[in-house]
This record gives sequence, structure tokens and C-alpha cells, in this order.
Amino acid sequence: MVSVKLVGITKKYGDKIALDDVSFTVDDKSFTCILGPPGAGKTTLLRIVAGLENPDKGEVYFDDTPVRWETPKERGVGMVFQDFALYPHMTVFDNIANPLRAAKLGMGEIRRRVGDIAKFLKIDELLDRMPLQLSGGEMQRVAIARAMVKGSKIYLFDEPLVNLDYKIREDMRGEFKKMQEELEETILYATPDPVDALAMADKIAVMRDGRVEQFGEVMNVYNHPRNVFVATYLGYLPTNIMDCRVNSEGGRLILDTGEFKVDASRLKDMIRKLDETALFGIRPEHVQVTGEKPDQGDVKFESELIIGEVIGSDTILHFRVRDQIFKAFIPEMHPGRPGEKLWISFNIDDVRLFDKDTGESLMES
Repeated sequence: MVSVKLVGITKKYGDKIALDDVSFTVDDKSFTCILGPPGAGKTTLLRIVAGLENPDKGEVYFDDTPVRWETPKERGVGMVFQDFALYPHMTVFDNIANPLRAAKLGMGEIRRRVGDIAKFLKIDELLDRMPLQLSGGEMQRVAIARAMVKGSKIYLFDEPLVNLDYKIREDMRGEFKKMQEELEETILYATPDPVDALAMADKIAVMRDGRVEQFGEVMNVYNHPRNVFVATYLGYLPTNIMDCRVNSEGGRLILDTGEFKVDASRLKDMIRKLDETALFGIRPEHVQVTGEKPDQGDVKFESELIIGEVIGSDTILHFRVRDQIFKAFIPEMHPGRPGEKLWISFNIDDVRLFDKDTGESLMES
């Protein structure tokens, strides 16, 4: 196992900057996610860590050793891609054993290693099958087994679940996390899906346009987003963002969205600077919805329901607030009726404020 330190990684393809001064550390035996939309630079960064490409600037360290001139084999990297890339003419056993045969291990050792990793990943009963006889989830497990059977220092996963259906993805998330904790491996995992990051990662690097917008422990990034992009990208649902005016009334800090006013004096010590206008953010899961005016909550206002989406035992309620869609996530089946008037409430401690011009957070983390 190994820690990986990225320092000032920059990569260009012609005039396009794929990575722009990327720096963060993947701790030994940790599960770190690179999260970002297509084109953020996730795959390019993994390829540089693997040694498949070199950066134009910056350095990659394994522990404290620079590895710029080491090949992928010398770095001891295992990599799983979005496409499973199994050999269709080989059995599951032979697919997994292929890197061991390339390393010229004896047949007894090959059988032992393949058997051990197949049993751990619960594919030991599939070893005689061909890839075309497997489900998507089974093929993914075989690809993981092939990457892990050699025993690598670090494992790189490039969107491995993106082509799987919802139920298999849900199951595989739990298996990935369990695998990492039991084997104590170092994993760097790239994904466009924020649910992957929230479900599995210890730390997260949120990327956009080749830059790291924020890096840190997952729940710290989730609760204290550095800017509007992080607030709206990391989460099961995007943070509700509204314009607001910032006023001082009798020594109190008042936020006025036009739909409601709220005394935000409790936030004063957390706010770095105050302008006359700001962006007001509240996550849908921090919002409560009731039929009657609630007793609890710093913010309370009535709004008309547009639609309710029932998703299993949960519901996403869509409201229109000042010509914007405002969402609430309710952990119960509560579809409501379109046009129904309902009360929305939440606490000021869950509110985040952002600079209206730059989108940067106005609050201390």
C-alpha cells in the first residue's frame, strides 16, 4: 500500500488545459473519489497517476518518492476502466489469471491467487464461464479481480459503475467500500456520480474544467461547500439557490429573498464578508414540508406545489418560489396534489451564503 501526493499537476493538449495545477494527497489505505462532470479531467489525472501519461508540470509522489520516470509496472498500479475489456475467448479463470501468467508465476500459485480473489469477490462459482454468459455486475467483478490479483500498491478505478443498471450499481457501491475496508487497499476512484462519492469515499476531490474546486473529507465538503458549483454538484439533489438581500435592522442580520425574511444573526461570526446582495443556499434534505404552519423552523413560508415525485419510500417535492424551482426531499411517500398550498420550513444553521458575482462561499468552513 502507498500514499499518493499530487503536486501542481498541469497537462495540456494543444491549447486545451486538461489539468490546471492539481494538488492533493491520497492517504495510505484510504478511499478517495475524484468527482466531476465529463471533461473535468478525471481520466487524465488517473492516467498520470498510473504512468500512462506524464504531466507537463508538477510531480507525482508515491509515499515521498517521485515516480515521473517509472513505468506503470514499476509503480505497481492496478487499474479498472469504464469498459470491462474482458477477453471474450477466455474463461473467467483465464481472464483473471492472465496478468499472473504474464509475470511467469507457477500454475499452483496462479490457482491459489485466482481462487482467493474470486472467493472474496463472490465469483468463485463463475470461473469456468465465458464473459458472454455473465451479467454486467459479474463482468465488473471479474475486471476488478483481474486488476487486484497481482497485488498492487494502489488501485485506480475510472467510472467502473457508469454502465451498470441502478440496482447493480447500488449493490456494487457497498461491495467496493467493504472490499477497501477489509483489504485496507489504497483506492483512487473517478466518477461523475455524487452518490458514489457520498456512499463510498473517505475524502473527495471535486473537479471542474481541470481544476480542483474543493478537496477534503466527504461530509466536510458536503456541509461546507466552497462555492456554488460544489453545493449544487455534490449531493443527491442540487442545493436550492436563491438571490437575497443582506440588511442590517437594529443590529440584526436580516436575509431577504423577496419570498421570506429571516434573522440570520446566528451566522454573523461565520460570515467572512457582507455585501448588499448574496446567494442563499439550502439543501432539499434540510427542508421540512407540512400542511399547517409549523411551530419549528427559523424560516417558514407557504408555497404552491408543482409536482411530487415518489421514489420508493421517498418523495421529491417541487415548488415554485419567485420564478425558480425549489425542491424538498421528504423521507416518506408524500406526493401531494399539484396546486396544493404547503408550508416550507428550515433552520438558519443549515443555510449557506455565496458571493453573487463569484459564487464563492461567504462563510467559514
